[in-house]
Amino acid sequence: MYEKFRIIRVENKNFTTIMDDVVIEKNLKFYINAQFIADLSCSDGYEKELAIGLCAGEGILESNAIKKISTENNAVRIYTDDTNFSQKFELYLSSDCMSKLRPRKIIKGIEDYDVTVQNIVVSSDLRVTPEKISEGMNRTMESAEIWKKTGGMHIASMMFGENFAQFIAIEDISRHVAADKIFGYGIINNINFANSILFTSGRLPADIVAKISRVGIPVAVTRTAVTYSAIKVAENTNVTLIGFARGSRFNIYTHPERIINI
Repeated sequence: MYEKFRIIRVENKNFTTIMDDVVIEKNLKFYINAQFIADLSCSDGYEKELAIGLCAGEGILESNAIKKISTENNAVRIYTDDTNFSQKFELYLSSDCMSKLRPRKIIKGIEDYDVTVQNIVVSSDLRVTPEKISEGMNRTMESAEIWKKTGGMHIASMMFGENFAQFIAIEDISRHVAADKIFGYGIINNINFANSILFTSGRLPADIVAKISRVGIPVAVTRTAVTYSAIKVAENTNVTLIGFARGSRFNIYTHPERIINI
């Protein structure tokens, strides 16, 4: 996922030749049956998880409609017998960064948002302590091995299982792809999203919160900022949105009832 390059580092007036670690990305073509869906810029690994997570997060395919997945020559193909997926896909446009999709038309609540979700409410009685939020964010950043070497990666992770004892973290050059890979991992491994917490190193915009709500994760935490439209989507879909989780501090933007002191 990274390679050493000879570079020149400049500090004040001093020029020094050193070896530096630089991330490597690749283009992954994604198809459903014979239809081309997107050309994704991503890091190597978890290609099947990415394809499944993208479909579920964008609402293009239900996970139980996926019959087979194959990968070959930097391409991943999902096979489905859902004849309606083309109509669903027509509601989306590729984003500028080509690592996500966005709806053509937005309808939800009393405002129009850049991205939102219709008729989705995350149902979960999950309750979590501040200590668990801090622990999860700390574990996430401790797992960011390639980011530590290069500074060029995002990381997404998930705490799940009884007392959140289980944990998975995935790094990728794209914050959207990192989240999609986590969703796909959860689907493949039959993880109960309703009792899970998503963590990410990158900014949480509305479209990622929309993905989170579609798969049914009730709590989303970022080390950095959330956006206005992300807050609006989280309010409408019943997602607890947390930002600037660093050390023992964080900000709760929506549905604070899930964060409890005991």
